[in-house]
Amino acid sequence: MKRRIIFLALNGLDERHVSETSAWSPDAASRSPERIVPMRRKRIITFALAAVLILALGAAVYAVAGHGAIGSHAMPQAGDYTDLSELPRIEKLVGYPLAVPERFSDGYVFSRLSVRGEAVYGESGEVEKEFYGVHVLYTKPGAPDRWLDLSPRLGPSAVEPTERRTLDGVEVDLSLDHYKVVPEGYEKTEEDLEREAAGHCYISYGGSGIAEYDFAWASLVLQDTDYMLTDTSGSPDSFEALAQAAAELIAAAK
Repeated sequence: MKRRIIFLALNGLDERHVSETSAWSPDAASRSPERIVPMRRKRIITFALAAVLILALGAAVYAVAGHGAIGSHAMPQAGDYTDLSELPRIEKLVGYPLAVPERFSDGYVFSRLSVRGEAVYGESGEVEKEFYGVHVLYTKPGAPDRWLDLSPRLGPSAVEPTERRTLDGVEVDLSLDHYKVVPEGYEKTEEDLEREAAGHCYISYGGSGIAEYDFAWASLVLQDTDYMLTDTSGSPDSFEALAQAAAELIAAAK
């Protein structure tokens, strides 16, 4: 099966997490697939996951999409916002409707919003489609960050979700993904192979040691806009909180 890979250029990530970035590299794209972190849908890797994996891999992070690769792309007027009163102007800039709550009922509160130029890339690195992605950070005292990532509709997920629910007539996909970063020369255990075969488990080489991360996701489509909520400390218990947050997004979009 053909691989469509892009070396992520996440120059909008929070400097608390990432101090270096990288750009599209055809040479990097030709490396062993063992160095690839497969992504679960056709969209840019979420800021939260990218931050963790870039730290673990020394910026050697790849995104793989079933129908193309998504990465950052230089475009004018991208910016950062700390006031949601700017939302009408941001909607005009990105060209698609945005439902961005000030807060969620479980205590998560809006912190900041970033607009970034992004693109769908072909195998040779050519831009097939450019667009603005919107990335919103929510925080809660004593709790891990929550991210809300939005983009124009880019197509269905290439991977089946862990669970699918219908909330107020909207289909919501819920997934729990496990990421394991290992050093070069690491030999996969029987448990590793079983978890990979079962799905939603991804192993990538290049770390200085072994590090493991769990991320829970809720993804849905509202008014031709893709939404993805990310729990950066995921567990099966995350699904109820993410489903509630998704229901609030649905209500906000009406």
